[in-house]
Amino acid sequence: MVQAIVDALQKHEGVDDWLVRQIVTTSTQYYVIGQRIENSRTVNSQKTVVRVMNDHPSAKGEGRARGEAQLTVVPSDQPRLPSKLEQAVFMAKLTDNPLYGLPAAGEYPDVDVADSEMQSAPRAVAERLVDELLTTLGSEPGVRLSSAEVFVDKRELTIQNSRGVEGASVATRLLLDFVLLASSDGEEMESHIAFERRRASDLGVPAIARRQAQFARDAIAAGTPQTGTFPVVVSDNALVELLMSDGYSPLLLRSAAQMKYQKLSPWETGATILSAEATGDPFTMYSNALLPYGVRSAVFDEEGLPGQRVLIVENGVLRRFWGSQRYAEYLNTAPTGRFGNMDVAVGSVPFDDLFQSDGTIYHVVAFSAMSPDPITGDFVGEMRLGYEIQKGHRRPIRGGSISGNLFKVLAAARLSREQAFLGDYVGPRAALFPGITVAGD
Repeated sequence: MVQAIVDALQKHEGVDDWLVRQIVTTSTQYYVIGQRIENSRTVNSQKTVVRVMNDHPSAKGEGRARGEAQLTVVPSDQPRLPSKLEQAVFMAKLTDNPLYGLPAAGEYPDVDVADSEMQSAPRAVAERLVDELLTTLGSEPGVRLSSAEVFVDKRELTIQNSRGVEGASVATRLLLDFVLLASSDGEEMESHIAFERRRASDLGVPAIARRQAQFARDAIAAGTPQTGTFPVVVSDNALVELLMSDGYSPLLLRSAAQMKYQKLSPWETGATILSAEATGDPFTMYSNALLPYGVRSAVFDEEGLPGQRVLIVENGVLRRFWGSQRYAEYLNTAPTGRFGNMDVAVGSVPFDDLFQSDGTIYHVVAFSAMSPDPITGDFVGEMRLGYEIQKGHRRPIRGGSISGNLFKVLAAARLSREQAFLGDYVGPRAALFPGITVAGD
């Protein structure tokens, strides 16, 4: 079908540039209720995403402009392809953007994004993960499994564009999503957990299940934190939420070429990103699409740009903006493609030493919600679970929040020397922020 679409694009009047991506997905899915498998199935899907560019006289009467439109084509759409392309060209003519191009043909890197076991035996992988989850939780007191979903996916991607780009890749994806119920003295607490990886061996289900079971038991007994300014350690997935925020991270958005072009980012290359004097460990961040089995790793991105590891921030100073071909051209810089995995340099402090304090210190292990302002960097994170530590005594807490400004607290942050790989993040396992506002009782 791809070749038929390409042939139609090459002949269609008004199509000045084009990009075609075909995505074929095979998903092996297991659903668990309580201690039994409720359902299992394999789902196959195929779609082709087409971007059409049209160049036309600018509505301002000065030179030419470019517009684009996107359409999704499934196999049943093939008889209607000419009319769908006509609609796309019509829509593209309605938009006036400064002219920009598409990536040209080039070499693609070798990137590990596919687990051979998940490709060859997806059902066996899913069954093993379900068995490990049920077996581990079956021996955890006071905690039971409410439900779980396991998806083992294989995604085959091919890409072509009008500038000569041609590429193909195969990637795998594993999703483990489960809900725990903890009970004690008539009280019950629900805990929802989800993990995504590309390789089954990176998940470690027994360790995850035991840790989450302990968190669920602690949440039953948790109280509220004090209110005030305290040193706070944020670790593991909670630290990823603070730094990445499901793609709405102030770090990602302020360093985006699109945001800079639209005058929404005040950052300048060669200038500090921090809003206070740097007193902590140096903050260095890469966009890394080459990380082996990283969730955001890719041989090429959505428009065919090769995967790269790109230095974005070095010792608190912005080195370059990341962005697509279009916005890189607008800023007269080299394109990097979409932001890959967040790759942060580790610090020099052992993890356990982060908790050394003469007074009260808080440790956040999970947020219920993390809501940063992508423009200002201000954040408020509601704690799903944390610990108040006083002279070595740990008291579970939940329901309070921490708040601050990301660019201010990073200036004083101490980073662990232990590194964690958490799917779309590789970097310090934990960070100590010496003074963060904690709201509790």
